[in-house]
Amino acid sequence: MELRHIEFFIACVENGSLGKAAEKLYTSQPNVSKTIKEFEKELGERVFDRTTKGIRLTDYGKTVYEHSVNAIKNINLIRKSENKKRKNVLKISTYQSHIISHLLTNLYKETEGLEIDYFHGNIEEITDNVSHGISDLGILYVSKKQLSALRHILSHKNLSFTEIAKRKACIFVGKHSPFYNRDKITPDELKEISFIMGMSDFFSIEHNFEEVNLGPYSKERLKSSVYTNSEHLTTDMLMETDLVVMGIDVVHSNYIHAETKTLPIEGEDSNLILGYVKGNKTELSDTEIKIINMLKDVLEEKP
Repeated sequence: MELRHIEFFIACVENGSLGKAAEKLYTSQPNVSKTIKEFEKELGERVFDRTTKGIRLTDYGKTVYEHSVNAIKNINLIRKSENKKRKNVLKISTYQSHIISHLLTNLYKETEGLEIDYFHGNIEEITDNVSHGISDLGILYVSKKQLSALRHILSHKNLSFTEIAKRKACIFVGKHSPFYNRDKITPDELKEISFIMGMSDFFSIEHNFEEVNLGPYSKERLKSSVYTNSEHLTTDMLMETDLVVMGIDVVHSNYIHAETKTLPIEGEDSNLILGYVKGNKTELSDTEIKIINMLKDVLEEKP
């Protein structure tokens, strides 16, 4: 049983339906339904009766709900207790990024006694980690079109978003790509490429192709051969195949593998906003300020 099973279960109870729980959790209803089925399978008994008007707790479900609420309270107490014991720790969640991994490595080498808790994921996972105290800082990017939606979501989680920089969408290619020796790519040429796509995420670049000025080539019209949230698989595919991946142009040439490169998309504007997420009532620590400034310094460098 995973923590998310309990969290999704509580959200369903408190919102009265799977659909409303999905809205509260900022995920899809099928994902909520799948998670609840996994939860019931793990427990070996139904926690909900499904009706035409929504869902209703079974007698067993009422007992599970009471224990689940207590479990979440205890988990939060454990997290707070752990925070008090560990003084020099950076707890951070980000999107997949070699440059951030590189900066964290440099930060560790130059900061005596530093401990790092590092997670990567999509926006939903990053913001959930910060909201639940798993991470104190989140670094992510979002399109201009989705910024207001992001801020609305964060307001309900008592989080705030601070912009660091604006960047363009680009593609990452490896040496096996026919576009490897090119300096740029046109929107029309995107239809010739097979992509490595991220898993479903409302805020992903793939979800907002039109917003990043890629012409008529929506996600559905682009060819994709691999769907994954694995950084390792993405890297291996880039290195060993002709597949490419959509990304944000923040990578300085010093921080990418010699056999991969970024290609700007012709005509693309700076429609992606890079920034950090933190709690509304929390101040940035010295270490958090340092990693943010290190990222800003890299973004200002010229290849």
